[in-house]
Amino acid sequence: MGVDGAEPEDDEDEKNDEDEEEQDDSEAENEGNADSDDDSGAESDESVASPVAHPDDVASDEDSESESENAEEIAKRKAFFAPEEPASADKDADDAANGSFQNYNLSRPILRGLAAVGFTKPTPIQRKAIPVALLGKDVVGGAVTGSGKTGAFIIPILERFLYRPRKVPTRRVAILMPTRELAVQCYNVATKLATYTDITFCQLIGGFSLREQENILKKRPDIIIATPGRFIDHMRNSSSFTVDTLEILVLDEADRMLEDGFADELNEILTTIPKSRQTMLFSATMTDSVDKLIRVGLNRPVRLMVDAKKQTAGTLVQEFVRLRPGREDKRLASLIYLCQQVYTARVIIFFRQKKEAHRVRVIFGLFGLKAAELHGSMSQEQRIKSVEDFRDGKVAFLLATDVASRGLDIKGVETVINYEAPQTHEIYLHRVGRTARAGRSGRACTLAADPDRKVVRAAVKSGKSQGAKIVSRVIGSEIQDKLGQEIEDLQDEIDAILREEKEEKELAQVEMQTSKG
Repeated sequence: MGVDGAEPEDDEDEKNDEDEEEQDDSEAENEGNADSDDDSGAESDESVASPVAHPDDVASDEDSESESENAEEIAKRKAFFAPEEPASADKDADDAANGSFQNYNLSRPILRGLAAVGFTKPTPIQRKAIPVALLGKDVVGGAVTGSGKTGAFIIPILERFLYRPRKVPTRRVAILMPTRELAVQCYNVATKLATYTDITFCQLIGGFSLREQENILKKRPDIIIATPGRFIDHMRNSSSFTVDTLEILVLDEADRMLEDGFADELNEILTTIPKSRQTMLFSATMTDSVDKLIRVGLNRPVRLMVDAKKQTAGTLVQEFVRLRPGREDKRLASLIYLCQQVYTARVIIFFRQKKEAHRVRVIFGLFGLKAAELHGSMSQEQRIKSVEDFRDGKVAFLLATDVASRGLDIKGVETVINYEAPQTHEIYLHRVGRTARAGRSGRACTLAADPDRKVVRAAVKSGKSQGAKIVSRVIGSEIQDKLGQEIEDLQDEIDAILREEKEEKELAQVEMQTSKG
């Protein structure tokens, strides 16, 4: 039977650091090993993806976290970055840190917008960034996902431009995001916060008509929210789009933009727009390439780091289901059990391969589980619809690749399931950061086989050091075998659906080529 396992035993009797290391390794290796069922290793012809290398996986940074900066590097940073004023420097800052947004002396329309979207207390990054941004200083903000980075730059921008000159409409702000989904999300948050103002917005993202965007640009909206590629496209080719009036530039998820190959575009933007601007850069990680971008594009920025040691939310319960040797082919059966019996609503399931995410969506449909997909093979309209259907509760499960694992803010996600463990602890943190956001509780469940021991060990060790709740779950072999057989019995139907979809796609491509010819 499926049993909700107990927490691993505490290491109160550890005698020294060496013992502690061994205990952590042992515990991670045996996570979920509390079962007493007979693993008979029943064979299955079912093809289930086992862990493989992922293009978004990066080299583990465990060693780099422990390295200290040398004196020369510290001196360089001190010379480049402006000093951060301590929060206790004045009473207003202290009040703001412990109170509400009203302590920042924000205008009534902004406070009404905050109340309308349910923002009551500033998050740590907002407490640090808002006062500095209101002064017009450049900002470098580092914070974990789910920390409220969007509010950290949107709120001061709205406050500053509430009292802008209105005689001549002027483009004043450009906010760059790495993906269309994040840009749409930022646009939705920003427009809601600005509900009680007359500040205007425009989206410049792929998947939508260039001509329609040009027509909106002619009206000179105050704030432009864009992806780097589409922003550059308009900057180079749209006669109605000039950037010489920009006063603020925001680079959100800067590390992600650089990882996605936008370094040249960002450098072109930074060297084209006015040098007198205010620039705010936010990044979940501070890499060498991000540091280089900071030095090129920012002027004496204030460095604001929150949760720099990379940790999960304190309200997150981390759960591990171990797939024992010889039982790795029961991964999908285990997932079906979890989604039928345990985690039945508002669940994001992460996959390494979009092909597997789609296949599982087909199988979920045959099992009566309402699911949507989110991955790079989908059109922009399809991806937006999937997110909206999940957000609105029309589907209970969102089957996603890592396109959604960074920054995408879907409120009320109760559970994140890792169908396969990612290959680094950093990517694990980005994935599980979709739940337990803004003080709410949440759960992350990882299906882990022996090749995943390194990531499991890192997650357990990191969680224990923060006092997080870490549990194991045992799924009985009889349940896995039963569901595995049900999946195998459906294989002909699964293959037929996938074959029909492929034929329809090929037919659509032929029709498109014919119409072009």
